[in-house]
Amino acid sequence: MIHTSGNYSFQDPPFKDGDTVTGGNYRMFVPETEICKGVKNLTITGGNFTNIKPQPTWTVTGGRWCQISRCSHLHPEWVELGLPECPANCEHRTAEKVVRELDENEVRRRKQQARPLDGYAATKVRSADGVDVIRHTVVEYVYSEAVHEDVRPGRVVRARA
Repeated sequence: MIHTSGNYSFQDPPFKDGDTVTGGNYRMFVPETEICKGVKNLTITGGNFTNIKPQPTWTVTGGRWCQISRCSHLHPEWVELGLPECPANCEHRTAEKVVRELDENEVRRRKQQARPLDGYAATKVRSADGVDVIRHTVVEYVYSEAVHEDVRPGRVVRARA
């Protein structure tokens, strides 16, 4: 069978021995994830493969391949889908801190989820039309994800943060 399209994010694609992949999106949460472990004879000429480790018996002549170390601080909604939760001082955290404004919904949601609000401040300010409002801010570390492009065997890896 020839697979020309499809979105198989965070799930094992339906590849079988003898199939050819010419397109589609295939991604996993964790770098170097093996998919379709029982498939020995697969030809890949195209498609987007993120965090996928090709089997050594596959013939890979194309496609966009990359490994991304995902951070749950940047994608908290993915934790319930299977992204491993990072500790506060994970490898993705930079030394840089920023002050970020929060809306009241986010403050309420974070308190309900028992997510820490370190560096939180609520300040009374007067809006342009003379109304007193509460400005919610939090000081947070900056997190970034490491992207390694074109990681097919024998290719040069170019990293960018």
